[in-house]
Amino acid sequence: GARMTHAASLVLDLLTYIEQVEKLKTKPAFSVPTEYFVAFQSDLKGLPELQFNLQSAGDDIWLLVPRLQEIPPPPLDARLSLWATVPKSPAKTPELRQEIPILDGSTHTGVDTLQAHPDIQDRFDWYVENQWNPWASAELPRRESIKRYNQLFALQQAIASEGVDTPLELVWGIGVATWKKDGFGIPLRHPLIVQACEITLNEANFDLEIRPREVEPRLETDSYVDMELSGVRPLEAFWKSFLTTGVHRVNPFEGSTFEGVLKAAVGHLDPNGSYEFLSDDVTLPPTSDRLKITNSWVLYARKRSSGIFLEDIKRLKSNV
Repeated sequence: GARMTHAASLVLDLLTYIEQVEKLKTKPAFSVPTEYFVAFQSDLKGLPELQFNLQSAGDDIWLLVPRLQEIPPPPLDARLSLWATVPKSPAKTPELRQEIPILDGSTHTGVDTLQAHPDIQDRFDWYVENQWNPWASAELPRRESIKRYNQLFALQQAIASEGVDTPLELVWGIGVATWKKDGFGIPLRHPLIVQACEITLNEANFDLEIRPREVEPRLETDSYVDMELSGVRPLEAFWKSFLTTGVHRVNPFEGSTFEGVLKAAVGHLDPNGSYEFLSDDVTLPPTSDRLKITNSWVLYARKRSSGIFLEDIKRLKSNV
Protein backbone atom coordinates (compact mmCIF):
# COMPACT_ATOMS: atom_id res chain seq x y z
CA GLY A 1 0.00 0.00 0.00
CA ALA A 2 2.67 2.51 1.00
CA ARG A 3 4.59 1.81 -2.20
CA MET A 4 1.44 2.39 -4.28
CA THR A 5 0.70 5.76 -2.71
CA HIS A 6 4.34 6.76 -3.15
CA ALA A 7 4.16 5.87 -6.87
CA ALA A 8 0.89 7.75 -7.21
CA SER A 9 2.34 10.86 -5.63
CA LEU A 10 5.33 10.69 -7.98
CA VAL A 11 2.96 10.48 -10.96
CA LEU A 12 0.95 13.40 -9.60
CA ASP A 13 4.11 15.48 -9.18
CA LEU A 14 5.12 14.66 -12.73
CA LEU A 15 1.69 15.60 -14.12
CA THR A 16 1.72 18.86 -12.16
CA TYR A 17 5.16 19.59 -13.58
CA ILE A 18 3.98 18.92 -17.16
CA GLU A 19 1.00 21.18 -16.50
CA GLN A 20 3.25 24.05 -15.35
CA VAL A 21 5.59 23.66 -18.34
CA GLU A 22 2.62 23.69 -20.73
CA LYS A 23 1.19 26.81 -19.07
CA LEU A 24 4.56 28.58 -19.35
CA LYS A 25 4.78 27.63 -23.03
CA THR A 26 1.44 29.14 -23.89
CA LYS A 27 1.60 32.88 -23.47
CA PRO A 28 -1.86 34.38 -23.17
CA ALA A 29 -3.11 35.97 -26.39
CA PHE A 30 -3.76 39.67 -25.93
CA SER A 31 -4.64 40.22 -29.56
CA VAL A 32 -6.17 38.01 -32.18
CA PRO A 33 -3.46 36.21 -34.19
CA THR A 34 -3.39 37.41 -37.79
CA GLU A 35 -1.03 34.95 -39.47
CA TYR A 36 -3.56 32.30 -40.55
CA PHE A 37 -6.94 33.96 -41.08
CA VAL A 38 -8.76 36.81 -39.40
CA ALA A 39 -11.95 38.70 -40.22
CA PHE A 40 -13.60 41.09 -37.79
CA GLN A 41 -17.33 41.66 -38.08
CA SER A 42 -16.66 45.04 -39.73
CA ASP A 43 -14.54 43.30 -42.42
CA LEU A 44 -17.34 40.98 -43.52
CA LYS A 45 -20.36 43.20 -42.95
CA GLY A 46 -22.17 43.96 -46.19
CA LEU A 47 -19.98 41.80 -48.43
CA PRO A 48 -22.08 40.51 -51.35
CA GLU A 49 -23.36 36.91 -51.38
CA LEU A 50 -22.16 36.07 -47.85
CA GLN A 51 -24.94 34.60 -45.72
CA PHE A 52 -25.00 34.59 -41.94
CA ASN A 53 -26.88 32.58 -39.33
CA LEU A 54 -28.72 30.08 -41.52
CA GLN A 55 -30.79 27.70 -39.44
CA SER A 56 -32.72 24.82 -40.89
CA ALA A 57 -33.71 21.37 -39.63
CA GLY A 58 -31.27 21.35 -36.73
CA ASP A 59 -28.43 22.56 -38.94
CA ASP A 60 -26.75 25.72 -37.75
CA ILE A 61 -24.56 27.48 -40.33
CA TRP A 62 -23.05 30.68 -38.95
CA LEU A 63 -21.46 31.71 -42.23
CA LEU A 64 -21.86 30.56 -45.80
CA VAL A 65 -19.37 31.82 -48.40
CA PRO A 66 -20.22 30.88 -51.99
CA ARG A 67 -17.62 30.45 -54.72
CA LEU A 68 -17.97 33.50 -56.98
CA GLN A 69 -16.37 34.26 -60.32
CA GLU A 70 -14.81 37.62 -61.10
CA ILE A 71 -16.84 39.76 -63.47
CA PRO A 72 -14.61 41.45 -66.08
CA PRO A 73 -14.93 45.20 -66.75
CA PRO A 74 -17.37 46.35 -69.46
CA PRO A 75 -15.68 46.33 -72.91
CA LEU A 76 -14.68 49.48 -74.80
CA ASP A 77 -16.09 50.15 -78.25
CA ALA A 78 -13.69 49.65 -81.16
CA ARG A 79 -12.86 53.35 -81.62
CA LEU A 80 -12.29 54.00 -77.93
CA SER A 81 -10.15 50.91 -77.48
CA LEU A 82 -7.42 52.50 -79.65
CA TRP A 83 -7.07 55.29 -77.09
CA ALA A 84 -8.04 53.87 -73.71
CA THR A 85 -6.61 51.15 -71.49
CA VAL A 86 -8.79 49.35 -68.98
CA PRO A 87 -7.24 47.66 -65.92
CA LYS A 88 -8.53 44.27 -64.76
CA SER A 89 -8.92 45.44 -61.17
CA PRO A 90 -11.84 47.64 -60.05
CA ALA A 91 -9.45 49.33 -57.60
CA LYS A 92 -7.59 51.04 -60.46
CA THR A 93 -8.97 53.46 -63.05
CA PRO A 94 -9.04 53.44 -66.88
CA GLU A 95 -6.58 55.74 -68.63
CA LEU A 96 -6.65 57.69 -71.86
CA ARG A 97 -3.53 58.06 -74.00
CA GLN A 98 -2.59 61.57 -75.11
CA GLU A 99 -1.37 60.28 -78.46
CA ILE A 100 -1.31 57.08 -80.50
CA PRO A 101 0.99 56.03 -83.36
CA ILE A 102 -0.32 56.32 -86.90
CA LEU A 103 0.49 53.16 -88.83
CA ASP A 104 0.50 52.67 -92.55
CA GLY A 105 0.63 48.90 -92.82
CA SER A 106 3.45 48.21 -90.41
CA THR A 107 5.28 51.48 -90.98
CA HIS A 108 5.07 54.07 -88.25
CA THR A 109 4.27 57.32 -90.06
CA GLY A 110 3.65 59.71 -87.17
CA VAL A 111 1.36 60.31 -84.20
CA ASP A 112 -2.28 61.17 -83.82
CA THR A 113 -3.08 63.40 -80.83
CA LEU A 114 -6.06 63.32 -78.52
CA GLN A 115 -6.58 67.06 -79.05
CA ALA A 116 -7.46 66.34 -82.66
CA HIS A 117 -10.35 64.11 -81.53
CA PRO A 118 -12.50 65.87 -78.92
CA ASP A 119 -15.17 63.15 -79.31
CA ILE A 120 -12.76 60.57 -77.84
CA GLN A 121 -12.53 62.42 -74.55
CA ASP A 122 -16.34 62.64 -74.44
CA ARG A 123 -16.78 58.94 -75.19
CA PHE A 124 -14.19 58.09 -72.55
CA ASP A 125 -15.88 60.25 -69.90
CA TRP A 126 -19.22 58.67 -70.75
CA TYR A 127 -17.72 55.16 -70.51
CA VAL A 128 -16.13 55.85 -67.12
CA GLU A 129 -19.22 57.43 -65.64
CA ASN A 130 -21.90 55.10 -67.02
CA GLN A 131 -20.07 51.81 -67.40
CA TRP A 132 -16.82 51.59 -65.48
CA ASN A 133 -17.89 53.27 -62.22
CA PRO A 134 -21.10 51.25 -61.72
CA TRP A 135 -19.17 48.05 -62.51
CA ALA A 136 -16.27 48.94 -60.20
CA SER A 137 -18.45 49.89 -57.24
CA ALA A 138 -20.28 46.54 -57.46
CA GLU A 139 -17.17 44.49 -58.28
CA LEU A 140 -14.89 45.85 -55.51
CA PRO A 141 -16.88 44.27 -52.68
CA ARG A 142 -17.42 41.10 -54.77
CA ARG A 143 -13.65 40.76 -55.16
CA GLU A 144 -13.39 41.10 -51.37
CA SER A 145 -15.88 38.21 -51.02
CA ILE A 146 -13.76 36.20 -53.48
CA LYS A 147 -10.59 37.00 -51.52
CA ARG A 148 -12.24 35.83 -48.29
CA TYR A 149 -13.43 32.65 -50.02
CA ASN A 150 -9.89 31.92 -51.21
CA GLN A 151 -8.41 32.48 -47.75
CA LEU A 152 -11.01 30.23 -46.10
CA PHE A 153 -10.61 27.60 -48.81
CA ALA A 154 -6.84 27.50 -48.20
CA LEU A 155 -7.50 27.22 -44.45
CA GLN A 156 -10.03 24.42 -44.97
CA GLN A 157 -7.48 22.52 -47.06
CA ALA A 158 -4.75 23.09 -44.45
CA ILE A 159 -6.98 21.80 -41.65
CA ALA A 160 -8.15 18.80 -43.72
CA SER A 161 -4.60 17.70 -44.63
CA GLU A 162 -3.24 18.75 -41.28
CA GLY A 163 0.36 18.01 -40.42
CA VAL A 164 1.38 17.60 -36.80
CA ASP A 165 3.47 20.77 -36.98
CA THR A 166 0.61 23.29 -37.10
CA PRO A 167 -2.68 21.90 -35.92
CA LEU A 168 -4.98 24.84 -36.66
CA GLU A 169 -8.51 25.53 -35.55
CA LEU A 170 -11.05 28.05 -36.78
CA VAL A 171 -12.83 29.86 -33.95
CA TRP A 172 -15.60 32.42 -33.64
CA GLY A 173 -14.79 35.01 -30.99
CA ILE A 174 -17.71 36.81 -29.38
CA GLY A 175 -17.49 39.98 -27.33
CA VAL A 176 -14.33 41.62 -28.67
CA ALA A 177 -12.73 43.63 -25.85
CA THR A 178 -10.24 46.50 -26.05
CA TRP A 179 -8.15 47.83 -23.17
CA LYS A 180 -4.82 49.51 -22.53
CA LYS A 181 -4.70 48.99 -18.79
CA ASP A 182 -2.80 51.59 -16.79
CA GLY A 183 0.61 50.30 -15.75
CA PHE A 184 0.28 47.22 -17.93
CA GLY A 185 2.43 47.13 -21.04
CA ILE A 186 0.35 45.13 -23.48
CA PRO A 187 -2.84 46.47 -25.09
CA LEU A 188 -5.74 44.03 -25.26
CA ARG A 189 -7.86 43.42 -28.37
CA HIS A 190 -9.39 40.00 -28.02
CA PRO A 191 -12.78 38.29 -27.74
CA LEU A 192 -13.97 37.04 -24.37
CA ILE A 193 -16.01 34.03 -25.51
CA VAL A 194 -14.62 31.64 -28.11
CA GLN A 195 -16.56 28.94 -29.95
CA ALA A 196 -14.62 26.32 -31.91
CA CYS A 197 -15.99 25.97 -35.45
CA GLU A 198 -15.64 23.58 -38.35
CA ILE A 199 -15.36 24.57 -41.96
CA THR A 200 -16.71 22.29 -44.67
CA LEU A 201 -16.62 22.42 -48.43
CA ASN A 202 -20.02 21.58 -49.87
CA GLU A 203 -19.09 19.18 -52.70
CA ALA A 204 -22.28 19.94 -54.63
CA ASN A 205 -21.76 23.67 -55.18
CA PHE A 206 -18.37 24.44 -53.54
CA ASP A 207 -19.91 26.71 -50.91
CA LEU A 208 -17.82 26.98 -47.76
CA GLU A 209 -19.93 26.44 -44.64
CA ILE A 210 -18.83 27.40 -41.15
CA ARG A 211 -20.63 25.80 -38.22
CA PRO A 212 -20.10 25.77 -34.47
CA ARG A 213 -18.60 22.47 -33.33
CA GLU A 214 -20.37 20.28 -30.80
CA VAL A 215 -18.14 21.51 -27.98
CA GLU A 216 -18.80 24.04 -25.25
CA PRO A 217 -17.71 27.61 -25.86
CA ARG A 218 -14.73 28.75 -23.79
CA LEU A 219 -14.28 31.86 -21.68
CA GLU A 220 -10.81 33.22 -22.51
CA THR A 221 -9.54 34.85 -19.34
CA ASP A 222 -5.77 34.16 -19.59
CA SER A 223 -4.90 37.75 -20.41
CA TYR A 224 -6.90 39.00 -17.42
CA VAL A 225 -5.17 36.45 -15.18
CA ASP A 226 -1.90 37.89 -16.49
CA MET A 227 -3.06 41.36 -15.41
CA GLU A 228 -3.63 39.87 -11.95
CA LEU A 229 -7.27 40.98 -11.74
CA SER A 230 -9.12 39.65 -8.72
CA GLY A 231 -12.38 39.65 -10.68
CA VAL A 232 -11.35 36.68 -12.81
CA ARG A 233 -12.38 34.10 -10.19
CA PRO A 234 -15.95 35.32 -9.65
CA LEU A 235 -16.30 35.78 -13.43
CA GLU A 236 -15.28 32.17 -14.03
CA ALA A 237 -17.76 31.05 -11.38
CA PHE A 238 -20.46 33.06 -13.18
CA TRP A 239 -19.48 31.41 -16.49
CA LYS A 240 -19.62 27.93 -14.97
CA SER A 241 -23.15 28.45 -13.70
CA PHE A 242 -24.07 30.04 -17.07
CA LEU A 243 -22.95 26.85 -18.83
CA THR A 244 -24.67 24.49 -16.39
CA THR A 245 -28.05 26.21 -16.78
CA GLY A 246 -27.37 25.52 -20.47
CA VAL A 247 -30.48 27.34 -21.67
CA HIS A 248 -28.68 28.59 -24.76
CA ARG A 249 -25.97 27.66 -27.06
CA VAL A 250 -24.00 30.82 -27.59
CA ASN A 251 -24.78 32.40 -30.97
CA PRO A 252 -22.92 35.53 -32.17
CA PHE A 253 -26.11 36.73 -33.92
CA GLU A 254 -28.38 36.49 -30.88
CA GLY A 255 -27.38 38.91 -28.17
CA SER A 256 -29.58 37.20 -25.58
CA THR A 257 -27.23 34.19 -25.68
CA PHE A 258 -24.11 36.07 -24.54
CA GLU A 259 -24.81 39.65 -23.40
CA GLY A 260 -25.28 38.62 -19.77
CA VAL A 261 -21.76 37.18 -19.70
CA LEU A 262 -20.18 40.25 -21.32
CA LYS A 263 -21.91 42.62 -18.90
CA ALA A 264 -20.85 40.46 -15.95
CA ALA A 265 -17.27 40.49 -17.27
CA VAL A 266 -17.20 44.29 -17.39
CA GLY A 267 -18.54 44.39 -13.83
CA HIS A 268 -15.95 41.95 -12.50
CA LEU A 269 -12.87 43.09 -14.43
CA ASP A 270 -12.85 46.89 -14.48
CA PRO A 271 -14.83 49.26 -12.21
CA ASN A 272 -14.55 51.95 -14.94
CA GLY A 273 -15.25 49.58 -17.82
CA SER A 274 -18.24 49.65 -20.13
CA TYR A 275 -20.27 47.29 -22.30
CA GLU A 276 -20.52 48.82 -25.78
CA PHE A 277 -23.47 47.82 -27.92
CA LEU A 278 -22.58 48.34 -31.59
CA SER A 279 -25.40 48.21 -34.12
CA ASP A 280 -24.96 49.83 -37.55
CA ASP A 281 -21.28 50.65 -37.32
CA VAL A 282 -19.48 47.62 -35.92
CA THR A 283 -15.99 49.18 -36.01
CA LEU A 284 -14.22 48.56 -32.71
CA PRO A 285 -13.94 51.58 -30.41
CA PRO A 286 -10.42 52.99 -29.98
CA THR A 287 -8.39 51.39 -27.19
CA SER A 288 -8.37 53.40 -23.97
CA ASP A 289 -7.40 53.00 -20.31
CA ARG A 290 -10.91 51.66 -19.62
CA LEU A 291 -12.03 48.16 -20.53
CA LYS A 292 -14.59 48.19 -23.33
CA ILE A 293 -16.31 44.93 -24.19
CA THR A 294 -18.35 45.12 -27.40
CA ASN A 295 -21.08 42.84 -28.72
CA SER A 296 -19.08 42.44 -31.95
CA TRP A 297 -17.43 39.23 -33.16
CA VAL A 298 -14.31 38.09 -34.96
CA LEU A 299 -13.69 34.93 -36.96
CA TYR A 300 -10.10 33.72 -36.88
CA ALA A 301 -7.79 30.76 -37.10
CA ARG A 302 -5.18 29.94 -34.49
CA LYS A 303 -2.92 27.12 -33.41
CA ARG A 304 -5.15 24.67 -31.63
CA SER A 305 -5.13 25.65 -27.99
CA SER A 306 -3.27 23.55 -25.48
CA GLY A 307 -6.37 23.91 -23.31
CA ILE A 308 -7.53 20.50 -24.51
CA PHE A 309 -4.20 18.96 -23.50
CA LEU A 310 -4.39 20.62 -20.08
CA GLU A 311 -7.93 19.30 -19.57
CA ASP A 312 -6.63 15.79 -20.33
CA ILE A 313 -3.93 16.19 -17.69
CA LYS A 314 -6.48 17.44 -15.17
CA ARG A 315 -8.56 14.32 -15.86
CA LEU A 316 -5.49 12.09 -15.46
CA LYS A 317 -4.66 13.72 -12.13
CA SER A 318 -8.14 13.11 -10.75
CA ASN A 319 -7.97 9.47 -11.93
CA VAL A 320 -4.62 9.01 -10.19
